[in-house]
Amino acid sequence: MRSVRSGHRYPVWMGLVLALLLFLATFGLSRASAAPLLNELEVRGLLQSSWAQYKTTFIQADGRVIDYNGNISTSEGQAYAMLRALWMRDKATFDASYRWAKDNLQIPRGDHLFSWKWGQKADKSWGTLDTTSATDADQDIALALLLAAKVWNEPQYQSEAMPILNEIWDRLTLNAPLGRVLLPGDWPQKGRTYQINPSYFAPYAYRVFAEADDNHDWTLLIDSSYEIMSRAVTQAESGLMPDWVEISLDNDNIQLYNDPLDARSDFGYEAIRVYWRVALDALMNPLEKRATQLLKTKNMLPRYWKIRKDLPISITWDGIVRHPELQSGAIYGAVFPGLYLQDTRLGEELLQKKIVPNLKPGGQWNTKNDYYAQNWLWCGLGLYNIYLDPPRFTRGSAAGRLTRLFSLAPTEVY
Repeated sequence: MRSVRSGHRYPVWMGLVLALLLFLATFGLSRASAAPLLNELEVRGLLQSSWAQYKTTFIQADGRVIDYNGNISTSEGQAYAMLRALWMRDKATFDASYRWAKDNLQIPRGDHLFSWKWGQKADKSWGTLDTTSATDADQDIALALLLAAKVWNEPQYQSEAMPILNEIWDRLTLNAPLGRVLLPGDWPQKGRTYQINPSYFAPYAYRVFAEADDNHDWTLLIDSSYEIMSRAVTQAESGLMPDWVEISLDNDNIQLYNDPLDARSDFGYEAIRVYWRVALDALMNPLEKRATQLLKTKNMLPRYWKIRKDLPISITWDGIVRHPELQSGAIYGAVFPGLYLQDTRLGEELLQKKIVPNLKPGGQWNTKNDYYAQNWLWCGLGLYNIYLDPPRFTRGSAAGRLTRLFSLAPTEVY
């Protein structure tokens, strides 16, 4: 007798359903085997725990931010702490970090800019090691103060920001054939050519400055910044931003340092920050096509990642990895926004393999000596939090939009 089971004929539609279920089960299994993506709540939890750990490890009670690689403090470090404290709505840490910078880096100069480096001197005393200003830090401190005035409704912050803005414009910008250009600091430059650091450009900040300061046209810096950055990546065969470029006061050319022994036009520790800064401007201004175009410029990093599953920190302008042995967690946080916009799957892989796994249970990334990575991995994760719940900006001031982005509270509105 023939088996009833073997002789039964299922309808065609049932076979299709079974095939579909099998496909879904197989696909679901493969997805389950991969590391799950973080949701907004998880990302915010990591940001909060990492900030708490950073304060404990890197910020003294008096507000001094310590870079343990040399046991120094910098205007950059104080500025990062202020912006992160603002992001976390941590007013006590914001005030302490600013007060220390003001007392130790600003007042000793005798003006409103900030000395870039402080530490132990040869005679074992502590104080300013280099009184030169660093424009990126001066900008970030001024921006943090302007946003703090809005977040905490304290006009005094804005009053303290205004003299900084005046000195940035008067001493750290220059009229050139390219337009009004941001200089990297107040150190003297020689001849008719000037070294320019594209990673200092902060178009989102200039939009806020333009609202607060009626005496200077900060939009000129937005235009020159995008022009210089666009030309720089076009000239670089790697498609990556160089650390430094050179401009002339005699023409509107942009030159790279193309001597193989000269690393100034490498894509390195400086230039990695460009992609985060431009991504923030794109989030703040969705119609800013120059930001989107720059972030989506084809470069060698996606292919390098797919082959090596890591990213180098030093690449020559023509695409040669100068120091394959060098590794820094900072690059993953800083370039994450650019790679995420080029290829969402690649960005998420970067997040899962390099950003989140390197965060220790206590909230510290990598080693205690890697202060730079602590900040840029955190900032990369902060932008990812925004990507998970992007705001729909249709109107509002630049300061209001930026304070909305610098917030873990999705309902916070200014």
